[in-house]
Amino acid sequence: MFESFLIQSFVALIFTVISCSLLGVFVVWQKISYFGDALSHAVLLGLAIGVLLEINPILALIIFSTLFAILIFLATKNRNLGKDAAVMICSYFCIALAIILNDLWIQNLDFSSYIFGDILAVETSEIVALSLIALTTIFYTIFGVKKILLINLNSDLAQISGIKIKFWELSFLILLAVTVALATRVVGIFLTTALLVLPAAIARIFSTSATQMLITSALIGVVVACFSFQISSEFDLTVGPVMIEIFCVIFFTTKLAQLLRR
Repeated sequence: MFESFLIQSFVALIFTVISCSLLGVFVVWQKISYFGDALSHAVLLGLAIGVLLEINPILALIIFSTLFAILIFLATKNRNLGKDAAVMICSYFCIALAIILNDLWIQNLDFSSYIFGDILAVETSEIVALSLIALTTIFYTIFGVKKILLINLNSDLAQISGIKIKFWELSFLILLAVTVALATRVVGIFLTTALLVLPAAIARIFSTSATQMLITSALIGVVVACFSFQISSEFDLTVGPVMIEIFCVIFFTTKLAQLLRR
């Protein structure tokens, strides 16, 4: 029973890391790490609404994160307001409203499992959702990487080439939003953005092409996740912080080695 319990948690972690490592590369390319940070905080409102309406938490988070991504997409099209400002305003609105809803009607909602992450409490339905997100992310990466790269490099050229810019931008935000929303359950709100950015940042040091960076990011993510899970199991530690610390050590070590070579 206990071994099965650990296997379930390990599988959830691997699916989460695969999705975050691949999407994190796009996040680094587009320099929108603030979006992941804002969404991970705004997830609290989705959780509060789900409890208030008595619906499945996974369904509530998926619906909320999708709507949040659409809202951000529309808000960032306003030329009078910067992207980062629009994202942060929406995020703070969601956090404040979640607290108000909890104070007025819910009163007993425990945010701690999402703030700090609780991988041992992940249920089968969440693993199924994470597996579907991981598969979707893999296929999205395979078929969309060239299009998103071109959009990021030259949106005018992408439009001339017949690429549907709005579709790819919105679909990416929705996929990223759902991934971040589900990942908060595994690694916690505070560390989700780090899980997005660090594997990609490390992969960029060793990579010479976009494809190589994607593959390297995913491989580094999976290897570190396996190692972190083993350490956390042996010493009874929370896996999220252990994993992020290992990522940070690898990043600083490789950057230092790179500077010394120069």
